[in-house]
Amino acid sequence: MTSINRAPIMETVNDLAQTETQALGLTNPLRLPGRNNRNSTTTILNPPTFGNTSTQKKSAQITTGLNQTPSSNTVPNLARIENQKPSSNNSGFIIVQQTTESFPPPVPNGTLQTNPPPQIQPKSSNPLNFPITPDEVQIEETIPITLEQAIDLARRNNPEIEIAQLEVERSRASMREAQAALWPSLTFDSSLQRTESAQGDLQAKAQQRLAESRGTEFIDTDIQNFPTTTFINEFRFDYDLGLGKARSARIGIAREQMHLRELELERVSEQLRFDVSDEYYDLQEADGRVRIGEAAVANARKSLEDAEALERAGVGTRFDVLQAQVTLSNEQQNLTNAFRDQRTAQRRLVERLNISQLINLTAADPIEPAGSWPLSLDETIVSAFQNRAELEQQLVQRDLSDEQRKLALSAIRPSLNFFASYNVLALTTDNLSPFAARGWADGTTVGFNFRWNFFDGGAARAAARQSILDQDIAENRFEQVRNQVRREVEQAFFGLEASFENISTAELGVEQAKEALRLARLRFQAGVGTQLEVINAETDLTRAENNLLTAIIDYNRSLSELQRAVSNLPGGDLSDTP
Repeated sequence: MTSINRAPIMETVNDLAQTETQALGLTNPLRLPGRNNRNSTTTILNPPTFGNTSTQKKSAQITTGLNQTPSSNTVPNLARIENQKPSSNNSGFIIVQQTTESFPPPVPNGTLQTNPPPQIQPKSSNPLNFPITPDEVQIEETIPITLEQAIDLARRNNPEIEIAQLEVERSRASMREAQAALWPSLTFDSSLQRTESAQGDLQAKAQQRLAESRGTEFIDTDIQNFPTTTFINEFRFDYDLGLGKARSARIGIAREQMHLRELELERVSEQLRFDVSDEYYDLQEADGRVRIGEAAVANARKSLEDAEALERAGVGTRFDVLQAQVTLSNEQQNLTNAFRDQRTAQRRLVERLNISQLINLTAADPIEPAGSWPLSLDETIVSAFQNRAELEQQLVQRDLSDEQRKLALSAIRPSLNFFASYNVLALTTDNLSPFAARGWADGTTVGFNFRWNFFDGGAARAAARQSILDQDIAENRFEQVRNQVRREVEQAFFGLEASFENISTAELGVEQAKEALRLARLRFQAGVGTQLEVINAETDLTRAENNLLTAIIDYNRSLSELQRAVSNLPGGDLSDTP
């Protein structure tokens, strides 16, 4: 069943009221209500069952493709639904059930603990691997799988989820990089070099030629051109005092970008869950069509046998036999198409789950309502506003634009840095003079570096203006997404109401169609009815069973759409524990 577990809202949303809206000229900052946990009790009166619960006469031999056992699941407690169809066997039965999520709690990486079959996992972990022989693509095994396991496998194997998780980790690393500016930097430089001046050597040669031209003696010490060896070591301390607010703005930008990536991970996970559920229900619908088709073929074959028996007895006509043969041929063709759709749905689910391509999947869950929805329409809309990651993304984008505005303005604000250095110098030379510089020495430097860009041609203020406009865009997108969220909730809720009523109507239609087919066969066997009546009754039964199947699948899809519209994971928000 569905539960609305509201995790606490992210810190950026709670801090939204403290945004510097006065600098932006905003008088109505956006707010998003916080998320809180809700435990409620749902009372369901007379849940409908699936298939015919009344006893059929064995002589009629009517085959149906739907489940014959009553469903143990409840259907929704919808506030707007009245006049619920009473059951013939339990008209006064009341089910009181806690609205807890049927899914196991997620582990820290967001996956469930459903223990899917190990052979489902891909045999090769290399994403670039592809088969080269026909034997490597042949289906080896067909495995039944539940919806819970399908969602679990999708979260484990889906590349989009993995990419979103890696982006979250990358944004966290970027956040740590920005926070490193809060600490001073301490560097150590060391260099060892031996220098012999080429210019000094040229000067010495020039002095030697001058001495020779004058006829005087040249002494090489007249020109100081001795090789020197220098060993320098320096420790340097630098610290940004944060006067220009650029450091805090960069940290704020990294923080908001990290929140955006976390919310994107939540959105991707919710969308993946919805897509997997939708394709699983497609497979269930295809399975139901196959079962209905098989039952229709069995009924058509039984009618053909009756028509042939009456013809052999001399009380039937060849025309009745031909009609039965045409009906059987049509039903066999419909069954063939149903098998085609079933195989296609199976392979589509395998592709979505990104599992071993040598495995085929079947739906292990019975075709019945997936659960109930305990909230009214108004409560559902409010819950969606509180929990949708898309709405929070616009609010975080608004905060991100404000931090970018601060960073842009920091370019024209003064900045002040403190620095200090300590260096040790070792110097040796080939000059043997006792007065030549050689030995060890050390020194220190302490100071401040002040910088103020008074005029940049208006570039900083223009960049800040762009960020302010980005905030306005985020606010308008927030309104747009909010309206879209409400429309999605209402559409899914109205669909759930209609499907709930259609289930009861379709159940009654199946019972009536079965009884009509039984009577038509009895009339035909007694010689007072026609083969056309039997064929029409068979067609009506097949249509009624298809209507019931459609109502059940549409109900489950609408319930899945409601879960997506609210976007609330079983164990809390992925934005808190991605």
